[in-house]
Amino acid sequence: MNSDSEDSGYDLEDLESELEGRRQRVWEVCMAHGLNTEGEPNAWEFFIDSTHGLVWCNIFKAASSTWLYNFNLLGGYKEQYLRRSKKNPLVLARSHFPRPTIKQLQEALPESLSFLIVREPFERLLSAYRNKIEGLPHRFYRKMGREIVEKYRKKNSHANVLNPTSTGPTFSEFVNYITDKAGSTKMTKFDEHWAPYYSFCTPCHINFTVIAKLETLTRDQEYIIRRAGLENILMLPRHKDRPKMILNKARDGKNTNDLIRKYYGQLTEQQLKKLYDIYGIDFEMFGYNITKYYEIFKKDT
Repeated sequence: MNSDSEDSGYDLEDLESELEGRRQRVWEVCMAHGLNTEGEPNAWEFFIDSTHGLVWCNIFKAASSTWLYNFNLLGGYKEQYLRRSKKNPLVLARSHFPRPTIKQLQEALPESLSFLIVREPFERLLSAYRNKIEGLPHRFYRKMGREIVEKYRKKNSHANVLNPTSTGPTFSEFVNYITDKAGSTKMTKFDEHWAPYYSFCTPCHINFTVIAKLETLTRDQEYIIRRAGLENILMLPRHKDRPKMILNKARDGKNTNDLIRKYYGQLTEQQLKKLYDIYGIDFEMFGYNITKYYEIFKKDT
């Protein structure tokens, strides 16, 4: 691939320099926190496509639906089948790409392009709450949600007054659950939808070829697809067709910044600090900033 690749919307030299900077930052943070000297790779969450030389760590709520679809295409499923199928995309993908052992992962990495996709950690946490916990739309999370309400909601609380028939935890109650759990269990035991990146994909033990970000996803995905030589199988993201302001919108079309103010505004500064104690390494490792969250409290005072 060269810098004048047809239809690419980026300068290759600049992009590869940025990607190398991301890799270097991860390594420096791993060294600073001693995370590269303990533990082992969490191979369980990786997809290995030996045929196409691709290794991916699937972070939920960070373009996971897109790449599960892509891996299903790589596994041989036709687009028409995937559009009609009612089967869980994760189950379909795992039928072709079973969960690897550490040995299998370590053997595949030198011969593969490996990547993960991250997003701003607190935005991902909020997305997981709204999708899995708020209103308890998913059967799997209903028991958890009711236990959270039972433990953290006081009688005659503001949440009960606002919606007395609701059994779903408020965001504040969910955060209390997360922070308490962090104090009583290992990060590796966290639910996959809100586990910290550094414990879930273990980047201190895996030298990823590409660290992609949701904030630059169109460009980063195009680079991955081109570098892996998969243009004829996977659809390239088109810069000219990219929806405007996509990074500022949640899936339901609501403005992300408005949602952040609405939900994180329910928290106390102490709750926010406890959350940062959990996800701070992710913020640091992948170059995100927490400032805007503390500014919520300044605006309200």
